[in-house]
Amino acid sequence: MKTTNLNRTLIILKPHAVLRGLTGRILARFEDMGLVISELKLFRESAQFWAGFYPSDEQWLANVGSKTLDSCREIGINVEHELNTTDPLKIGRTVKGWLADHMSSGPCIAAILEGNEAARKVRKVCGATLPHAASPGTIRFDFSTDSPALANKEKRPVFNLIHATDPDEEGALEKELTYIFPSA
Repeated sequence: MKTTNLNRTLIILKPHAVLRGLTGRILARFEDMGLVISELKLFRESAQFWAGFYPSDEQWLANVGSKTLDSCREIGINVEHELNTTDPLKIGRTVKGWLADHMSSGPCIAAILEGNEAARKVRKVCGATLPHAASPGTIRFDFSTDSPALANKEKRPVFNLIHATDPDEEGALEKELTYIFPSA
């Protein structure tokens, strides 16, 4: 039987996943799903590198800011007190800066995963961006111990362990692959 939905996607295990020794367990989940690791890279980059990796367009930043606002309001955090603004765009810029700083704080592991419906399966098994909203059985629910309340109090991103390319964002995979695996 020929499979027609073979594709590839990118994941990045963030510094806190590497520090906690979760890389083998997380990668095994993808292999257990029948996905193949075609490229693997351990690396550490500067905050400037990561600031270039994550989008800078106002729509993306405002979306990140809005998600942060919503999650803070949901759990009773006074956003203006904690972040000195309620402007989603400003909050998005702040969170992106925290993310770039965090990603440069230690080694990361990037992998290209290939297989049937790889991109959609990977996003599903990673779970919702915020661990408390992720479903049991997902990587972020099962392994993350973080919350938006703690992250905002400590002025850092939520430690959600893993980045996975959005399969619905046109051109995202090629941009991210070029950035992380220039020769892939």
